[in-house]
Amino acid sequence: MPAILHIFGRMQRGGAELRTLEIMRALEAHEFRLDFCVLSGLPGDLDGDIRAMGGEVHYLRLGPRFPLQFCALLRKKRYDAVHAHVHYASGALLRLAAACGVPVRIAHFRSSSDGRGSGVSRRVQRWVLRRWIDRYATSIPAVSESAMVAAWGRNWRCDPRCRVIYNGLDPVRFEGSPDRAGVCSEFGLPAECTLYIHVGRFDTPKNHDRLVEVFAAIAAHDPGARLLLAGRGGNTIEAAVRRRVDELKLAGRIVFAGERHDIPRLLKAADTMIFPSLWEGLPGAVLEACAAGTPVLASAIPVICEIEAFLPALTALDLGASNVAWANTAATLARKGRDQAIREQRMRQFAASIFTLDRCIDAHREIWSGVRPC
Repeated sequence: MPAILHIFGRMQRGGAELRTLEIMRALEAHEFRLDFCVLSGLPGDLDGDIRAMGGEVHYLRLGPRFPLQFCALLRKKRYDAVHAHVHYASGALLRLAAACGVPVRIAHFRSSSDGRGSGVSRRVQRWVLRRWIDRYATSIPAVSESAMVAAWGRNWRCDPRCRVIYNGLDPVRFEGSPDRAGVCSEFGLPAECTLYIHVGRFDTPKNHDRLVEVFAAIAAHDPGARLLLAGRGGNTIEAAVRRRVDELKLAGRIVFAGERHDIPRLLKAADTMIFPSLWEGLPGAVLEACAAGTPVLASAIPVICEIEAFLPALTALDLGASNVAWANTAATLARKGRDQAIREQRMRQFAASIFTLDRCIDAHREIWSGVRPC
């Protein structure tokens, strides 16, 4: 059975990590063995799920001894493919994999940015790592065209190793009747409220400050509006957002739900998702909302405009538009979000789209096998 080593920073509940585990669950037991290497050296929330499916998690902290430890792991386990999900840093890993004779070496771009600075030393480092990807990668997928352009350039189609593999979801997860009453009761929300939602960790690209400002403009005209924030926090960004909520006198109208394991249930209960991200690779939360039939108002960054062409549930709006413009658009979408017939139509459209799990799995089978599609 071919063995694949996936490389992440840490196996927490992030979009790329969750999508990879969904593929792992859906594969036939005899097809591939999926193991994971985490560069932080730290355990993560998803480690138990990996082991339950027969995979191993290897903790190798980056440092002076890392190259020797990594090469020893590759030689001991005899991996057929190394699949790195760490942006340009993949170049250094694939260079080591090539030296160890690993035949399939994959650099997977999951975001349009590595989220790091642009100083001289950083630019030099990116140049070197990108050169190594170019030399040692046998396959260079990205989660969207916009991510590929940002990471590899506009001429990416000239490189036969490059291809776009959209993340996929299983539409079955979003079937069933909405549990709006249960969700409202759980969070102490009025049953008749207009319920907005945002799903995403408290991190710079998610733009929570702008999200709160937009909701303040909504709340000024809709006393029954409520906002549910679902995502990992516990950091300085969440603390700053909480202070801003207090300043705007929105306490009690914005609920900090923390990290959740029932996102489809929450999305199906909400009237609209608001998603003003600064940058994304392919936002899984947006795909999940569309799969649930929930209208989405998102920033008109390249990847959102790319998705919008496929999914009518998504509306893109420029971040330069005023908070009032965002609020008015969100309110209009929320009214449509109450129409169950429209939501069911949106769910069917998602199930027929290119963002399904089956399509994603087929593409991964091809790159892991070193086979290019015709």
